Amino acid sequence: MAKRKTKTSVEKVDLSRKKKKEFDVDTNIKVAYKTGKITFGKNQVLKSLHRENPYKMLIVSTNCPTDLIDELDNYNYLLKDKLFIYKYKGSSWDLGLACAKPYMISIIGVIDFGDSDLISLKTN
Repeated sequence: MAKRKTKTSVEKVDLSRKKKKEFDVDTNIKVAYKTGKITFGKNQVLKSLHRENPYKMLIVSTNCPTDLIDELDNYNYLLKDKLFIYKYKGSSWDLGLACAKPYMISIIGVIDFGDSDLISLKTN
């Protein structure tokens, strides 16, 4: 009887073909909206910012009014850069759709991240 040849070499897996998982801000905003605690809208965010600073992060759309951005930068300066402000890459319509709302949202204040991975935006 003939002996079977056994392969002792290990097959190499081509890792360049594997898809790299890209961080999706929209889905993480939805997860934070459902499992965490967020407030949205200029008036609500500024009102709670005047009273106390409960926010761990602020998400601002690209077409947010410049006076609001200047006011947020002023608060951030007074708080000695404790407030993390993330510039969202979409418009306020896109930010509203990321929160599953049918209207425009120019700013989101994140109080609790919940199960989302938005905290990783601070390190990037």
